[in-house]
Amino acid sequence: MADPARDRLGFPVDELRQRTTRGAVLNGAFVGGGELLLLVQGIVVTAILGPVAIGLYGAVSATAVTITGLKRVGIDEEFVRQSEPEQEEEFQRAFTLDLSLSLLLAFVIAAAAPFVALAYGDDRLLALTLAVSYLPVAFSLQAPTWIFFRRMDFLRQRLLQAIVPVVTFAVTVPLAAAGVGVWSLVIGPFVANATAAAAAIAVSPYRLRIRRDRATWSRYLRFSWPIFVSVFALLVVLQGQVLAFDLADGLAAAGFITLAATLTRYADRVDRILASTIYPAICAVQDRPATLAELYVKSNRLGLAWVVPFCGGIVLFAPDLVEFVLGDDWEPAVGLLQGMAVAAGLQQLGYNWFSFYRATGNSRPQAVESVVMMGAFLLLAVPALFAWGFDGFVGGRIAGAVLVLAVRRHFVRALLPGVGLGRLALRALAPVGGAAAAVVAVRLALWGGREPGQALAEILLFAAATAGLTWLLERGLLREAGAYLRQAPASAPVPTA
Repeated sequence: MADPARDRLGFPVDELRQRTTRGAVLNGAFVGGGELLLLVQGIVVTAILGPVAIGLYGAVSATAVTITGLKRVGIDEEFVRQSEPEQEEEFQRAFTLDLSLSLLLAFVIAAAAPFVALAYGDDRLLALTLAVSYLPVAFSLQAPTWIFFRRMDFLRQRLLQAIVPVVTFAVTVPLAAAGVGVWSLVIGPFVANATAAAAAIAVSPYRLRIRRDRATWSRYLRFSWPIFVSVFALLVVLQGQVLAFDLADGLAAAGFITLAATLTRYADRVDRILASTIYPAICAVQDRPATLAELYVKSNRLGLAWVVPFCGGIVLFAPDLVEFVLGDDWEPAVGLLQGMAVAAGLQQLGYNWFSFYRATGNSRPQAVESVVMMGAFLLLAVPALFAWGFDGFVGGRIAGAVLVLAVRRHFVRALLPGVGLGRLALRALAPVGGAAAAVVAVRLALWGGREPGQALAEILLFAAATAGLTWLLERGLLREAGAYLRQAPASAPVPTA
């Protein structure tokens, strides 16, 4: 009997759990290390440059990164999902479509530069925005990583992707320290993406060439247009919040929301790692509903074991971050950090549901959720910012996250009956609630002026208590994952058509 997983991946379906677990650990090590490096870079550079420079970069990145994000419309995921006989030609058709879209978006970023400078009233933004217009094309030239993703050859994929954070850190921090200013945040990523693109092209199993095929493009575009809607909605939120804060309170306020968005975006990193790791597996087991439900529940339990402690830690320790690390200039950002952390935690509940729909070829439900997210932002968060300030904005974002969860719950139950988001949330909140109670007890016992040593001790207590309580609650899942890690694969993955 034919084994679809072996035909697609080069190993039998019985090895999917083991290989997925190993892939998650490998991906976590690489992505976590890279993100930690960028987090350190963000804190160091923020302290060096100050709110105004960070506000400038926030305006540029909100424009360039989110417009570049419009090209992330699932072309790589459709390439992973498909099963055409000639994979090199299929890759070249997908790459051609992606590169065409990238060239268009690079032009859009360049064309938007004068309007960004005009909107924020700062001529410096013209040159800065033009300087980052290369980003879509740089990302497209790293397309060979799709091939290793489809084969679940995560080591090669992550080695290539690790180039960007490592080189970015190595270039950006010294430039910032040398007085290059906000341009250090532009030059570092440019050098890093150029290096990563060159490396990807050098090791690609398939040649990068232009291959046009209207029928293939139509298939990809049918899959991609709802994802485009989702990405566009995210662009509106990311760009809109920076612009709204600038209009409400000036460029320094734009720096505050940029800092809050930069830190809270790390809440989804484990979920993103798990979603990308299990996607090829989801595509291979579409005919096994029980396996799909198991993948969804276990991946979300693992993801929430990071998300909830991370967001809870920001709520507890944001004042210490500002007081002992960033400085008094950032004091108005404390409430934003805490509120955005709560909103981010809510938004990550059941995060990877859309991967299960995409694997069936149905990417439309995510577009519905994203439109609700955008509508809530425009109708709740933005008006509340102008009416009640930062607190109003936070309240609007949290209310919007609750609305998004209601939509998500509907689609999850339609595809995976019996899976409850509420049970996942309560399970994840229990360890963090206990750890937070321990920290609050220490604060009450030591009531008075705070010192860096006390803050560090509380952070260590929070981390240790969370880890211990998580082990007590999730030891079965963690032991299962550990067993898969200790097993040797029965066969090595091989490249397949």
